[in-house]
Amino acid sequence: MTALDSDFDFDPFDPRFFDDPYPSYTELRHKAPAHRLPTPGGRVWPHYWLITRAEDVNDALADWRTFSSARGTLIDTDISLIPVNMFNMDPPRHDEHRAILARVLTPARVAALEPHVRKSAATLLHRLVEEGGFDGATDYAQQIPTITMCELLGLPLSDRDQFLRWNMETLAGSDFTSPEALAAYSAMESYWQGLVEERRRQPGEDLISLILHGQTEGDALTDEEVAGFCSLLHDASQNTTMNTIANGIIELARHPDERRKLVEAPDRWPRALEELLRFLSPVQGLARATTRDVEIGGETIPEGDQVLLLYGSANHDESVFPDPDVLDLDRPVKSHWTFGHGIHFCLGNAVARLETRVSLQVLLERLPDYGVDEAGIVRNQLVPTRGVAHAPVLF
Repeated sequence: MTALDSDFDFDPFDPRFFDDPYPSYTELRHKAPAHRLPTPGGRVWPHYWLITRAEDVNDALADWRTFSSARGTLIDTDISLIPVNMFNMDPPRHDEHRAILARVLTPARVAALEPHVRKSAATLLHRLVEEGGFDGATDYAQQIPTITMCELLGLPLSDRDQFLRWNMETLAGSDFTSPEALAAYSAMESYWQGLVEERRRQPGEDLISLILHGQTEGDALTDEEVAGFCSLLHDASQNTTMNTIANGIIELARHPDERRKLVEAPDRWPRALEELLRFLSPVQGLARATTRDVEIGGETIPEGDQVLLLYGSANHDESVFPDPDVLDLDRPVKSHWTFGHGIHFCLGNAVARLETRVSLQVLLERLPDYGVDEAGIVRNQLVPTRGVAHAPVLF
């Protein structure tokens, strides 16, 4: 292992690297797989560590006792400002939450969503095409996850515009604690709490009602915890699935030969989807706090330090994926880190996979030769996501 070049300059919070951080990841994996950086703002931690090799990311995600989520999974974020949810918990409470939610977010319930998602996407796209043009991020990719969330939680579609406004406010700054984001989270928290109270009185067939009325005395969630689950589902759908779909639109336009494979042979989708998820890595990484001194890549990370586990780097690690920066929809991807690993493996991954696949399928069925205006692509400035604010579609 050699030292980083003296002119090496990389910071995941720097907008210069948002479009293509992967060359920097490669250099870090080879020369400094555990790399310390000062924390922007330094409100909670003065510094943090970038962990870039797939093996190290995987091992850390599998070892929750050493790499704890209880102090938050976002860099330098005051955990008290974030709604209560299992993302920021360690066992045993994490496992109790996950077991309850897994009982209601079943494979059968997710599979039953597909006709609804397909119809919603087709209806939306038909209108957008008839209007003569659209933004692949704001007009399409943002809309599908919100519609699906409303279906899962039994919410009126008339609330969709409010959710989208809140979402734009949470994306307004460089992190989730900007004044705009905190105000949006406060408003959403009030909304979710009111909804939970309503479903206690008048249950339906939605996820919230099933959680509230399918619990036993020993494994009950508080109303605050159920509201936290709603907030988590909103964040996962809006800030993750939205970016997966939008980045998918961009990359399929940039790779017309790969896109043609899906247009000509839609049966390729199961394998192609996993390669897309690997390649896109919409969540570039999440944080943990060390509970003991630990050695990674020749560096000793002290107890109590924060580490950023870079899923995006693990997904582009050449020791796991040959030619990792090439999009190859025929690549046999056995596993990847897009949804994490270990006890915090994304519980909603099946919903995200469904929404991404169906949204892109419908787009290719209607506009097989679409393009994207590269000059009009605008990325969100929000770490650790690789987000898309605008992606004008040409057809």
